[in-house]
Amino acid sequence: MEMGIRFTGFGGQGVILMGIVLARAAALHDQPQGVDGKVKRKSAIQTQSYGPSARGGHSKCDVKISTEEMHYPFVEIPDYLVILSRQAYGKYIHDVKPETKIVLDPDLVPEKPEGYVYRISATKSAEELGTRVVANVVMLGAMREVSNIVSYEALEKAMLEIVPKATYDLNKKALALGRQLGREAMHGKDKD
Repeated sequence: MEMGIRFTGFGGQGVILMGIVLARAAALHDQPQGVDGKVKRKSAIQTQSYGPSARGGHSKCDVKISTEEMHYPFVEIPDYLVILSRQAYGKYIHDVKPETKIVLDPDLVPEKPEGYVYRISATKSAEELGTRVVANVVMLGAMREVSNIVSYEALEKAMLEIVPKATYDLNKKALALGRQLGREAMHGKDKD
């Protein structure tokens, strides 16, 4: 198994944090058993890039997760593309294959791409929690639900290792809300 995930948006949305948390969850906390009963260790590679002005410029974070040895660190064509801005949509929507699953925030990206698209109102949902700062965590929870690439428990553990302790409760609520939104999207609501 090898999967490529691309998180995109603009600087300040926490796109890089999303990739770091996912890679950490896969490599350190999510070691499922294979059909033979042996633990299938996962490896993860995370790369990032952002535009000349970090806050407000484009931001991209790629994560590769595999149970096999990886010989190339970059994601050329992602299996999952998460889009948090219209600018990122224009820049990265063409780097997909027909089976790429696209997870986007329809309040920030009004375009309607073809294929497997999951619309997650992460920003609006984060505002309902009291701050849009956790929109990235809402989206991360939803993407995890859509992809099932790591366990929810591994993702939550990795997130709590990175975010400030004072924000644990808020981030746990945001991740759980994302999980719920992801489930709803998978069952037809907000899915194309």
